[in-house]
Amino acid sequence: MLARRLPGRRKSGAATLLICATMLLLVVLIAAGTLHMLLSARQLAAMQLEREIAFRAAEVALLDAESDLLAAATSQDMMDRLGIWPAPGHCGSGQQAGVCRPAVTGPPVWQPWLLADTSADAVGVPFGRFTGATPPVLPADAAGTRELPRYVAEILEEAPSGYSTAEAPSATAPAPRIRITAIGFGRSRAVRAVVQSVIQP
Repeated sequence: MLARRLPGRRKSGAATLLICATMLLLVVLIAAGTLHMLLSARQLAAMQLEREIAFRAAEVALLDAESDLLAAATSQDMMDRLGIWPAPGHCGSGQQAGVCRPAVTGPPVWQPWLLADTSADAVGVPFGRFTGATPPVLPADAAGTRELPRYVAEILEEAPSGYSTAEAPSATAPAPRIRITAIGFGRSRAVRAVVQSVIQP
């Protein structure tokens, strides 16, 4: 006689199949979650590196600006960087490029740097424009940016008597406070860092 298949065995086989399918689905979900976490961590690390590169570039521009303006403050040439000041709400050109005087009202000149969809090149001057400094040449495999950082200087106080006229400024006149704002870029120009300092030569 042929052996009869018992209904209990069929139920046991179906239950085993369901358990195996559930376990396989759990393994797939765990693997997908692990892969997602690894990719997210890699993206975060890459973004942090980009921001660090941009921040360091902005710091370099800030130091370049301080060197530029401190040297200009000691010059007796009235056509030099700080010899003639632009009108309030305007920025200078030529030797006075990158030197601005804030308007009484309105946003600062560097505000467009805070907007990702605007060009940064319309504001300020690039690193090394007046100091002659040059960025180091990066090896092909080095993590760094080839985009030059920029800076702009704002004179925060009105000129002392005679400071912005054709006459030489008084030796005892207090020097103005100057706010320097610098922007640096990551390997992508979309990644930006903006830093500031205030100096009084």
